[in-house]
Amino acid sequence: MGWRTLHIAQPARLSLRHDSLVLDNGEEYTIPLSDLSCIVIETRQATLTSPLIDALAECGAVTYICDEKHLPSSVLLPFHAHSRQAGVARMQALWSEPFKKRCWQRIIKAKVANQAKVISERSPKTLEFLRRLGTHIASGDSGNIEAQAARAYWSALFEDFARRTNENDIRNSALNYGYAIVRGMVARALVGVGFLPAFGLHHCSELNAFNLADDLIEPFRPFVDAVVRELLDEDGEELPFQLDMRYKTRLLELITMPCRFGTIETTLPYACELSAESLLRASRGKDPSLIETVSFA
Repeated sequence: MGWRTLHIAQPARLSLRHDSLVLDNGEEYTIPLSDLSCIVIETRQATLTSPLIDALAECGAVTYICDEKHLPSSVLLPFHAHSRQAGVARMQALWSEPFKKRCWQRIIKAKVANQAKVISERSPKTLEFLRRLGTHIASGDSGNIEAQAARAYWSALFEDFARRTNENDIRNSALNYGYAIVRGMVARALVGVGFLPAFGLHHCSELNAFNLADDLIEPFRPFVDAVVRELLDEDGEELPFQLDMRYKTRLLELITMPCRFGTIETTLPYACELSAESLLRASRGKDPSLIETVSFA
């Protein structure tokens, strides 16, 4: 995967020439596809040629299309990204319920541990509470520890905050923007090893084409939360009414954010790939303990 993030906010035509993206917005710019890590198309007046769409689906860059609210609403994924996709999909379809529940247990343990890290300096009391909760997560999270942790976590992270219920709250807008970026990275990583994102371990909505991505993203969410909290701290009491370019730019830097995966220090995109690969190993070995998860560096 490359290293450059391309944000398209003005009318432009994007095409392909000699394995490079050509951006024409009155002036012409050429960027090698191999340099691109992420493309966010925010304007509703961008045109992409068919050869470019095909090339973007095949290269390592993650391409997001934003909706009228300027939030990423879709991601470009290759249809055939793995030479043994049918075999992996068949294995995925044969996951047993105990296997899925044990996988979900490990995912939620990692999520709660990362939430504890985010609020470690803000609320020592909540930190200890989350650590205790983390020791009681059962197979399938039958005790709904995730929800208990969330109530304490959000109260410690933000004051007077209702997650998801107020779209006009800049905090929700920023979180949704960051989650969408990471969700796309996770979905692309899953497709890259042959999984079908629609079939999840825990999430199972028939209306959701990214159930499995919504499973594996959980330990990654606190990384977004940490960035949003930092932005709010910098703004103090004068918060913007809507996401400005400063917020978007910082959230797009999640593409290069350092983290730890097992004993490896890496970046979030590569951690997404390693997470998908560990699920593949666990599936082949029918052993949920083979799933590894991301943590803060």
